[in-house]
Amino acid sequence: MTTRQRSGTGRDETSRLMLQLRHGYRNSDGTTGLRQGDAATLAGLTQSKVSRAERGTFTLKPDEARRYARALGATPAQVDRLVRLTEAIEPTTVAGQARLMRRGAEIQRRIHTLESQSELVRSWQPTIIPGSLQTWEYTVALIEFEPGDEWTLSRTRRVALIDDPDRAFRFVISEAALRWVVGSTEVMHAQLAHLIELFERPNLSIAVLPFGQTAVPPPESSFHLYGTRAAIVSTDVGTTFLEKRPDLEMYRALFDRLDAAALHGDDARALINDIETRYDGH
Repeated sequence: MTTRQRSGTGRDETSRLMLQLRHGYRNSDGTTGLRQGDAATLAGLTQSKVSRAERGTFTLKPDEARRYARALGATPAQVDRLVRLTEAIEPTTVAGQARLMRRGAEIQRRIHTLESQSELVRSWQPTIIPGSLQTWEYTVALIEFEPGDEWTLSRTRRVALIDDPDRAFRFVISEAALRWVVGSTEVMHAQLAHLIELFERPNLSIAVLPFGQTAVPPPESSFHLYGTRAAIVSTDVGTTFLEKRPDLEMYRALFDRLDAAALHGDDARALINDIETRYDGH
């Protein structure tokens, strides 16, 4: 992976698709390509909106994305993809345990869309192992029911993204997440052994915030940052999708503070290994 890819400074899928449509636009004289201002005018948008959306610092609303794609002669598949990408980022709060269960597959699909277009995903988890790093047994023990096919398929697609060497993931996990027994000691032993194996992945960074570390008080809620476009804040009874710049900057700064206080590399692996051996032999 290049430094550009690891840092997440490359364009995400939304930016690339918007540029592809603008550069591929066929003019009446047979030439291709539109200036940014002309593309904005065709779509009835401001140049500022188009410019920020192409840079990844702003996301069009789904109806704006549809209008932009159609105005620039996109294929139906391109229109649908751009709209789906913007829908995944649209600010939303899904609150209540019952609604979370009913909309579980939909939420998984939205998260997969966010992860699949982001070169860099950053996650903080205070109490559980992050979803992309979970064994199936841990997941089932955590949600306490056998999920249906639709939920399982959505989750499987999400987990598969960590196999993409051109996508970077940075996880910071509280030591509490490693010690809290989910399901059984057998489940935890297999889960921590899996985590240790994942340290071999060059596109993954797994850091552990240990007990007793001097650091900013860590937030009780987990949060996840997707490139420069969106964040998700999750609790037991709600999931909130965020896209406003002040919110994203706040969570990026918080993640950086947590990451700076955490153990990395061999130190993090040694702590996980020490906890894992306590489950060995059950």
